[in-house]
Amino acid sequence: MVSLRETMGNSFPRRPIAGGTNNNTRPRRYHYWRAGFAPDAPAGADFWLVECGEFHARPNYVSAYPEHAEHTQVFYHLEGEACFEWDGGQEPVTPGDAMVIPPGFAFAYRGRGGVKHHWLAMAGAWPGVFGERRVQVWSLPYDAEVEGALVELREILILRKPGYALRALGAFYNWMARLREISGVAATPESEYPETVRSAMIYLRENYALPFSAAQTAAAVGVSEPHLRALFRQWVGESPRRYHARCRIEQAKRLLSEQRLSVSEVAFHVGVMDASHFSHLFKEMTGVAPSRYARQTG
Repeated sequence: MVSLRETMGNSFPRRPIAGGTNNNTRPRRYHYWRAGFAPDAPAGADFWLVECGEFHARPNYVSAYPEHAEHTQVFYHLEGEACFEWDGGQEPVTPGDAMVIPPGFAFAYRGRGGVKHHWLAMAGAWPGVFGERRVQVWSLPYDAEVEGALVELREILILRKPGYALRALGAFYNWMARLREISGVAATPESEYPETVRSAMIYLRENYALPFSAAQTAAAVGVSEPHLRALFRQWVGESPRRYHARCRIEQAKRLLSEQRLSVSEVAFHVGVMDASHFSHLFKEMTGVAPSRYARQTG
């Protein structure tokens, strides 16, 4: 096995491999925490688990994990009011939502009151099971089996029995399989969505160049904002705001490939006044910069 300490040197976290309550560890940030670390990578693995834990944070919690900037990171939100922010967007998160952050992407996970979440970090190559290398927010209902897979993964890293690194990868894939199972998004064609959802999607597609407004979108289809967000999480797999941004980027892709427009002009046409912000959003959603996309498709 390749030792992670050999690749990270003194930056490897010198912390306990487990936590708990009232143990005078991290008392300012957490009511409770329990985490496991993996100092070794399984031979031949493209990626491996570095850390996995459960954290019950105190009010006004902000997490950005700069010490793990070179790792792929995943949050699974359990409880409390929180917001996930990254360079290119922000999303309120509810229990069951998962956030995936590629290496090198700045982000912040903020909780107003106390929040509870699972978190894991992976080293090595970008896991292909995640698809495109970009920030991803999966809006899903809370599922006990999903959380159970993360608890199993955490305990594997805490106990570190022989072969633990491979078992940790197995638990990770079990977690991903359960997420795919409960999402059901790809298996349902848009024509079978509820009329309210289809109407909202049409409204957002037709108004992609206008600033997003949750209130106006909900009013246009005759439902409340919370109900609209819940419907989108269930059927579309992302929030109305995120879908609106995706509509903008799809239109931008068409303009970049079919029209001889500059990146700034395309940004203006899709309603983004800041070309730099547009470029960040485009790359975050497609994996490539708009200028490169134009060269590849033009």
